[in-house]
Amino acid sequence: MKKKILYLFSDTGGGHRSAATSLMRAVEELEGKNAPLQEMVDVFSECSKFLNMFAKLYGPVIKYSPKMWGMLYYWLNDLKKLQNLEKMARPFIVKELAKLLQKRNPDVIVSVHPMLNHLTVAAMRKMGRVVPMITVITDPVSIHAAWVHPEVDMIIVATEKAGKLAIEYGAPPSKVKLIGLPIDPKFSRPLKEKTRIRTELGLFPKLFTVLMMGGGEGGGNIYDTAAALNNSRLPVQLIIVTGRNEKLKLKLEKAAPKFRMPMRIYGFTNEVPELMSASDIIITKAGPGSIAEALAKELPIIITSWLPGQEEGNVEFVVKEGLGVVAKDDKKISKIVLSMSKPKAYNRFLRNIRRASDPKAGFKIARAILSYL
Repeated sequence: MKKKILYLFSDTGGGHRSAATSLMRAVEELEGKNAPLQEMVDVFSECSKFLNMFAKLYGPVIKYSPKMWGMLYYWLNDLKKLQNLEKMARPFIVKELAKLLQKRNPDVIVSVHPMLNHLTVAAMRKMGRVVPMITVITDPVSIHAAWVHPEVDMIIVATEKAGKLAIEYGAPPSKVKLIGLPIDPKFSRPLKEKTRIRTELGLFPKLFTVLMMGGGEGGGNIYDTAAALNNSRLPVQLIIVTGRNEKLKLKLEKAAPKFRMPMRIYGFTNEVPELMSASDIIITKAGPGSIAEALAKELPIIITSWLPGQEEGNVEFVVKEGLGVVAKDDKKISKIVLSMSKPKAYNRFLRNIRRASDPKAGFKIARAILSYL
């Protein structure tokens, strides 16, 4: 009988689901026909309608009141407060989560969400069976104390700073493994050369290409940034991905005929690896998935926005490691693009990216998970 891996996540933002999906694909590629059974569970959705209502508030809060989210993030980054929060949450979820674990009967559990680790350990105690459990931290630097439970078998981090924080939050040093961030295996594959991909996309094959993204929801000031670049008359072309933001996509499509700059506009798409391979730099928000994918594709990064709290460390990481720059002012974006596109500067960014990134990290994490079967 095949062994089973159970991935626990919550749809509070697309990054956690993407991380679980990426790991599942990496396991499948490594094991082929011998791959174990794999399942993903949105824990709050399946085990607690009450807590799921709060989980669903994440999207609106970060969209309309990011400062409030930052305050809450820092306020809860305290072990005693987290213990009290967990005690309050237990009656609403632990019994159902224990039933779910009993029914799914996994051989190893992988958590990719900070709010599920303590609750899952409590659920295993309730069902009277301890399953090997791995926490894969999807924030590269600024990890929250909620990520860490000392009783899980392994805690996987992406940077030395994240590892030190995990130990500060109570993780036994022997359980903390520095591996990297899980990204889809397709970002680690070599693709056709840039000029050929650009030609296939209907772009100029040798023109410097800027990719603009704002995550799955098309966040950030994408339209104004695109307009500022267009007004600059720089010799560049744009690829813009608006995600699920249909309003932004329609606005850009309406404006496109008036733009002097060549431009291709995409909504939510599975072609991001190809679009990254066609590009020279990326302008994006500081989401951990976007940063890891961009680094895997050797794209210098311009960060235009980030969430207070959890994404501040991502910005610090990009700037400190020389992987990109910050540009919060649309009026300065053209000067920054021009500066980064100069060969000497551009090659320096590439050297730093090659030193700091690991496109194969997803496979390494998958191997760590498989070692528990």
